[in-house]
Amino acid sequence: MIALVTGGYGFIGNQIAELISPEYAEVRILDNLSNVARVVRLPNVRLIKTDIRDIGATNEAFDDVDVVFHTAAQVDVVASTREPFVDMDNNVKGTLSVCEAARRNDVSKLVYSSSAAVYGNAASFPIDEAQPIRPLSPYAVSKHCGELYMAAYHNLYGLSTLSLRYFNVYGPYQRPENAYSGVISTFFYNATRNAPLQIHGDGNQTRDFVYVTDVANANLLAASSDAANAVVNIGSGRETSINELAMMIKKMALSDSSIAHGAPRISDGRRSLADIRNAKRIINYEPKIRIDGGLAKLRQFFGDTR
Repeated sequence: MIALVTGGYGFIGNQIAELISPEYAEVRILDNLSNVARVVRLPNVRLIKTDIRDIGATNEAFDDVDVVFHTAAQVDVVASTREPFVDMDNNVKGTLSVCEAARRNDVSKLVYSSSAAVYGNAASFPIDEAQPIRPLSPYAVSKHCGELYMAAYHNLYGLSTLSLRYFNVYGPYQRPENAYSGVISTFFYNATRNAPLQIHGDGNQTRDFVYVTDVANANLLAASSDAANAVVNIGSGRETSINELAMMIKKMALSDSSIAHGAPRISDGRRSLADIRNAKRIINYEPKIRIDGGLAKLRQFFGDTR
């Protein structure tokens, strides 16, 4: 069998490609190399350098592919508010191109990387998949649009699709300059240099931080499941405030960094906590890495790369 990972050199994509490599005869990585987190070098993994918005090249790359993991995207929420058309071009046009290529090549399963950003400021907690969609950014709009394309291609053509709504993913090789999704990497990067840890708002806002290997495993479970035309939360099922996070990282990094609070961002939700019961039921997902264990792994990573 052949698997293909769009954005397979990106932060989440590289972890998926590495994890699934023993399960498939060939793993193709489709990446334009604009946002490389790590190059995956394994005997059965090969790179096809192209952009998913190139419909012809994407369609050709999907030849004989059985399973597609679609992670390629513009992932910076703040950048999406500055350049919404760039975000739309990458995340909407790119996802439509992937759907079309999957349809034309009779792909057996398409697993889509969505985001809990679609919920915005949720009405109740923990957040389940039935919560209203209340996007606070163009990025969130584009991710929900991708989910709608997944549903449309299932209903129109019988394409087996599954959308995974990631909560706050963290782990090695995450780019610290992404101010929204990379808060843990940013904090570690600054803490190991005794630079200030900048918090937007009062720091009492909470996030459900999920370690990247748990997210990669969720993708593998989704691909092997019988579930189709569903949306599934992928988180840890626990919440941590940004103030708590900053103190944990300071202590773990033995850092003298100060903690500074600034103005809140308009695209930030106040609270986030995933209800993952649906993921447990549908794809047998069970997160393995708690926040303290994940931070310890990341501290070792930053210690090795300083």
